[in-house]
Amino acid sequence: MKRIIFGIIILAIGVMMMAKALGYDYFDSILEADWKKFIIPGIVLLIGLRLVFSSSNGHEHSTNMKLCEVPEVEEGEPMKISVAFAGNAYNFRDENFHGAKIDAFFGGVSMDLRGADIQDGSVLDVHTLFGGVELKLPQNVSLQVDSSCFLGGVSNKHPHCQDKDAKRLTIKANCMVGGIEIQC
Repeated sequence: MKRIIFGIIILAIGVMMMAKALGYDYFDSILEADWKKFIIPGIVLLIGLRLVFSSSNGHEHSTNMKLCEVPEVEEGEPMKISVAFAGNAYNFRDENFHGAKIDAFFGGVSMDLRGADIQDGSVLDVHTLFGGVELKLPQNVSLQVDSSCFLGGVSNKHPHCQDKDAKRLTIKANCMVGGIEIQC
């Protein structure tokens, strides 16, 4: 909590310094400005943003990924996960998985479903905007990926399942300047 308050104070000082450095009312005047005077306020702004939006609480999963508890939902309902300016990791162990809606906005989500009981016909609806999602799936799942991407993409490294009785999982991906990685 102290770190967030300190970050907000540093951010406010940076904004005030930048506003003073600008000293102009119109956008045209900004283009004519001496850009050297913006370097120190810009650095202070970046330090403040880093302090506010970096995560240091909880268990670290990987670089800047906070290990989170799997959200509890009603039986048969998909879970909802939204991340902005952060990184969250979810490891499933024997939980029933009926699908999820994942939104990653300037952040990331790592979801390990290898220990989950994936229900047949589950749907993962994934949206990224300047963010990324990493999905680890069991090999015995029949996977269908439908994607729509702009300056981003989906990397599917999951092997094709030959088992006709395998549970079906559909991933609906929308990536805008972001990506999704699917693996085992």
